[in-house]
Amino acid sequence: MNTQTQLFSTCIATLLLGSIITTAVIGGDESGKLGPVDSITFSGTEELILKNSGGHVSWGNEKTSTAWSVGFMETGKALSQLLQAEHFLDERNELNEELNGQISEVRALLATLRKEGESMDPDDPDLPTFRKQWEQLYGEFQNLQKIGAEARALLIAQQMESAYNEILEAVNVVSERLHVDLVLRFIPPDGDFEQGNPDSTLRQIRLRTALRLPEGIEITDDVLSELGLDAQ
Repeated sequence: MNTQTQLFSTCIATLLLGSIITTAVIGGDESGKLGPVDSITFSGTEELILKNSGGHVSWGNEKTSTAWSVGFMETGKALSQLLQAEHFLDERNELNEELNGQISEVRALLATLRKEGESMDPDDPDLPTFRKQWEQLYGEFQNLQKIGAEARALLIAQQMESAYNEILEAVNVVSERLHVDLVLRFIPPDGDFEQGNPDSTLRQIRLRTALRLPEGIEITDDVLSELGLDAQ
């Protein structure tokens, strides 16, 4: 057998072998898709075995050795709108009316005392008693202001937590629909900065966790739609 004949025979054998291997992994529906196969092994210094683990590509038995789909959600868009919901506004207005009513009563008493004090003679023997009464009432006024600020802050914190839980529920619904495993909150890298001091600007930079992301993996509008909110 000459060299040309040997080369021709080798080519034929190679093509036949490739055909056998391809047939082994191509489905019988003639769709051109590979599989089904239980796993794919890549050789190297350490073998890498890819397999299907619950619908995810994995290369080990640990959850950390699994490929998860990722989405990004701009929570600020939803949070700012949810906090303007009618029931939240009503709660804040009711609290403000109650606090303002209490403060107004003390403020009116202070105004009355002020007028009384302006008409008193510096040598009036009742002046020390008056000053003590003024200081006590003014201390009560300051305490009411502090209590009011704390009450407002507590209510806002509770409302923010409630709104966050609403966002979380919507994210879970959307994620199930879109088959997203991991959702990260973020601010778009090209979003406008709120004007402030350097610390505020640095905080906004740090919240821009994604400096670049592929089109299609942000789910903000889908979540806003699930919540019945407008995309801004």
